[in-house]
Amino acid sequence: MMRFRPWNAFKRTAVLGALLASLSLAPATAAFGAADVPDTIRVALFADIGSKYKSVVPAVTLSSAGGVTLSWAASQPSVPISEVAAGQAVRFAVDGYRAILLETADLSAAMSVLKKVQASSSAAFVTKLSKQGKTVYQVTEGTYSSESAAKAALSKWTSAGVTAGAASLEPAAVGGPLALEAGPYASEFEARNAAVQFGNAKLDAFVARKLSGGKPVYVVRIGQAANQSQLTKLQQAVVAAGLAARTPDASEPYAVMRQDMTSGGKETTLYAIPAENAKAILRADPAGDGGILLAERSKRTYRGSMEIRVLNGSLAVVNEVDLEQYLYSVVASEIYSGWPAEAQKAQAVAARSYALSLGMNFQIAHVVDTTLSQTYNGISAETKESIAAVQATAGEVMTYGGKIVNAVFSSNAGGMTADNKTEVWRGDNAFLASAVESPDSGPQEGKPDWYKVALSSGEVGYIRSDLLADSGRKNAAGLGLLQVTGSGVALRPSPREDADPIKRLGDGTLVVPLKKVPEYTNYSWIEGPYTAEELAASINKRATGATKIQGALKTLEVAQRGPSGRVVEIRANGKTVDVGAPDNWRGALGTKSTRLDIEETGRYTVISGDGSRREFPEAAGPLQVLGANGAARSVGEGHLFILNGSGELRAATTDPQFVITGKGFGHGLGMSQWGAKGLAEQGYDYQAILKYYYKNVKIEKDGNG
Repeated sequence: MMRFRPWNAFKRTAVLGALLASLSLAPATAAFGAADVPDTIRVALFADIGSKYKSVVPAVTLSSAGGVTLSWAASQPSVPISEVAAGQAVRFAVDGYRAILLETADLSAAMSVLKKVQASSSAAFVTKLSKQGKTVYQVTEGTYSSESAAKAALSKWTSAGVTAGAASLEPAAVGGPLALEAGPYASEFEARNAAVQFGNAKLDAFVARKLSGGKPVYVVRIGQAANQSQLTKLQQAVVAAGLAARTPDASEPYAVMRQDMTSGGKETTLYAIPAENAKAILRADPAGDGGILLAERSKRTYRGSMEIRVLNGSLAVVNEVDLEQYLYSVVASEIYSGWPAEAQKAQAVAARSYALSLGMNFQIAHVVDTTLSQTYNGISAETKESIAAVQATAGEVMTYGGKIVNAVFSSNAGGMTADNKTEVWRGDNAFLASAVESPDSGPQEGKPDWYKVALSSGEVGYIRSDLLADSGRKNAAGLGLLQVTGSGVALRPSPREDADPIKRLGDGTLVVPLKKVPEYTNYSWIEGPYTAEELAASINKRATGATKIQGALKTLEVAQRGPSGRVVEIRANGKTVDVGAPDNWRGALGTKSTRLDIEETGRYTVISGDGSRREFPEAAGPLQVLGANGAARSVGEGHLFILNGSGELRAATTDPQFVITGKGFGHGLGMSQWGAKGLAEQGYDYQAILKYYYKNVKIEKDGNG
């Protein structure tokens, strides 16, 4: 089969990069026979794509151990405009509206104000420029999309007194992207000299880059006007100073080269690009192997090129990278390096299929770098095992009916895969093996059980089973007691080692065992206890219309389950709550999966001596107990221990509370990653693993794979 080129991609041998008017991105197709597998994939690292995805920053800082090239391109091949030296950083931000808080010749004063602003804003900048023969520093905040938003910010900062004690050469004001323009100039040196001349006339002036006649040129942009009236006054000031400048065509892309001092007073070139008609693309030296470091993304380093643009008023960063190299990181980020090779190969094919089935799913990108798509952490995540798995399956995808399948997968299916039609998103099940057993117990291997115990004080918590022993004694109710074996043993609120202890117990402390449970893992887990108030608030954030919980939450119960045992319907106070797709219950309840059970600790039945029954929490009035002396006593708040007719002790509560137990991590559709590990350990190869979780699929390889 023929292998088609990436969507409007540049040739790999070319120096990539662009500040340009537009870049058309044709949507990808999942038709395998008609469109094969592309060379590159676009990954959004930062972007505002509305409700679909939002991860934004006011500025990004990029560098490469081997240096990067910044180029412009329009209809002709890209034309390099700047070489950034090895290890040297370059920054990008939106040339939007901002609050200009301070202008001073004292760098230390500027940095002091910056620090105050940074305490509550990540969009604070210090910019160096020349005015009236002096070097001055402007402290600004924000990259706002409108003048009114910047005005509101200025008022807030002024009221907060962040510039108190710092003398400003100019009053605080709102700055904007409107400016006049002078030039073009033959060199950056000439443009900087021209900027100094405008600065001597007390005008803000910045060197900028743009295209003229298809060639990159230097210009000077004068002023930071927020509206047309300010721009008119600026023109008058330029004429009064005996200088010449024009109003540029608003459709012409540009990049203002600000001298940014934000990073500890160290000067860095910051390219401020307009909200419309401009993009920048950086590529590392192809002879090097260092990639491009993006400081604001946890200082991760990425292969391929970086595209910087403005989308929906915010800075967007897209990493365009070779598809197979992208998978090097995805496979290693999604599963552990020590897992069997066949599980790694299965992950590679599933991840490749999933990514290619989406098309341009995120407006300017095919995928994002989080679990909303699949985890992608750049070069540092890559391992020898992940690279080998990708290379061993190069170009291989799963198809169904001639199209690449949307091969969703999850971390752990909790022992059984989900059914999409009824239990997850109510979507297509045609190629998904639903409600099949999955060997997912791997996370539990080698982990001790825990006891849920009660202390003589009435406190309840969990202790590891290997830290308890049979005491050979019983309490007054005839219940066997365990004793702590060791000094400073932790009583924890959850059966997990990372839970902060409720308290520490001494050697020989006696406890009442309530139940034995597995240690908290991605296979088996316990969440809570939740109060009625906090659980109702969480559910109502996702519940629709009239199905929201009205009044106090008293009871919460699973009303219906799907084929795999996952929750399909839940009732609160006896009424069904609608949260949309059943998988949304994960977010509503704050749980790892929907393969769960709800324990209502405040729900129980009391049978009085006369045979009458009271159902709590519905029953009115306090619960009273009758002592041996015939005196009645009201049970106070907190834990209540109930001994049923079978002699089993249960920890209840006098008010409605909820403990949720379950299995698995994720939606449970398609391949379970822990299940793939289990199958590989049983001798399954990667194709058998894939066909276990995806039914009726073909595993095909494109012609150049």
